[in-house]
Amino acid sequence: MNSLNGDRELIFNAIRKFENTYGSTEHVNITTAPASLILFGDHTHYNDGILLSAAVNRVWVVVLRKRKDRIINFASANTDKFLSASFDSLEQIDCSEFNLLRRFTKMVHDLDYIKFGFDCVVSSNVPDCLGLGSFAGMQVAFLNNIKKVFSINVEDFSLIDLIKKNESAILGKISNQAHHYTAAEAKDAKIYNFDLRTKLSQHINFFDKQLNIIICDTEEWLVAPQERCNERVEECEIGVKGLRLYIWGIKNLRDVELDFLLRHVHMLPKRIFNRILYNVNERKRAESAIKFLRKGLLEDFGILLTESHWGLSKDYEISSENSDFIVEEAVKLPGVVGSKMVSCSPIKSVFNIVDENFTANFIYQLGNLYKRKYNSELKFHILKITHGVKKIATKDMTALSN
Repeated sequence: MNSLNGDRELIFNAIRKFENTYGSTEHVNITTAPASLILFGDHTHYNDGILLSAAVNRVWVVVLRKRKDRIINFASANTDKFLSASFDSLEQIDCSEFNLLRRFTKMVHDLDYIKFGFDCVVSSNVPDCLGLGSFAGMQVAFLNNIKKVFSINVEDFSLIDLIKKNESAILGKISNQAHHYTAAEAKDAKIYNFDLRTKLSQHINFFDKQLNIIICDTEEWLVAPQERCNERVEECEIGVKGLRLYIWGIKNLRDVELDFLLRHVHMLPKRIFNRILYNVNERKRAESAIKFLRKGLLEDFGILLTESHWGLSKDYEISSENSDFIVEEAVKLPGVVGSKMVSCSPIKSVFNIVDENFTANFIYQLGNLYKRKYNSELKFHILKITHGVKKIATKDMTALSN
């Protein structure tokens, strides 16, 4: 069962839910896709940024079977939510749990990619704190499933563009294609590097040392986090318009260099200047991080990662007191490479790159520090870097049923 990559129980529960809901599992197709996590380049994607991301071993499972009529059925193995609709009524029905999948289904039907309905079950072990990275895994697993089931003869990048279009209608400009491509194309033990301007990507080895990605999850939900992030997008757009008075022909902040920005510091409101400063510096950090990865400079990579957090906190102003405290204390602990908030998460949360040998000590020490400070428990998610979307083979499905 090695090909199931530790997701056996999750897949089994999804299959069992499908059978209980729809009567049998004959002719089903099963796909899994991981959540993604942005390491560098947060909030530069709407300025043709350079992003480094990782697929982590928390996944979405989609079990799907084509019907002979036009009925669409969605069921969740996690919450027991159920949605049934026809193509004609998909737009009228609102169910937050399935909204992204419902809208995507309507989109591919309108493009004449699918003409019949389907029965579907989704299941996940992705923590809510992964936010946009979780949405990416869900949609990529679903996309690859319906592509197979309905024999959709369209290039993957065109379908991923549909995910972006679908997501943007709900989430706004914070929708990030780097998440989608990471969930689709990532490889084991490698960082995914995606250039939003050139659309070129590469996989880079994530050092030789045994490392964990540990998320510190405060379980404190933020108020309207998407609104705050979209507000930063608008501020950057204002900055671009202002800088165009001094640089002819710039498309966005990808075209702005730090020395030019610093020479024009007095030409912009301080708040707008700080947003641009973060964006320009983060692009430089992403470029440096690629070099550090290639040279195996783990310590330099970690320092840069923590610097990126403080850029988000001080210049971009989207962090929180809790997250800043976690980062400040985490980097003092042995075995910690670097620490940074999870961007665009609905929950105050921080990810840390930690030497595997120091994981237990890290959780114990930081958990105690946080409890003394806030009288509250941290929840820890210990993650590994994994591969992208995967179809579950028939032999594996048979083994699960036995």
